[in-house]
Amino acid sequence: RPEFALVSNRIADMKVRLETARLLTYKVAWLKSLGKSAMLDAAIAKLYVSECFVESSFDAIRMHGGYGYMTEFEVERDLRDAIGGTLYGGTSDILRNIIARIMGL
Repeated sequence: RPEFALVSNRIADMKVRLETARLLTYKVAWLKSLGKSAMLDAAIAKLYVSECFVESSFDAIRMHGGYGYMTEFEVERDLRDAIGGTLYGGTSDILRNIIARIMGL
């Protein structure tokens, strides 16, 4: 509905990020099932998924307004978890370095 265009657009963006992350993850699994190296694709998937989790968590907080910051609704917890995801297993900058190195840059 037009009156909820902003919320609808944020949800659409979240869906696009989710489906893209899913496809990147499936590609890594497919490469591994063929016995091929998936180092580059795994690094790309981890970088993309972790950064999209942060973006989608911010979007969720924005959609909930002030309630998004309240611990009772647990939306803010997703953001805290998402930020942690950009650090576990290598920061986004380290993952970018790994991707560049594998690409020979």
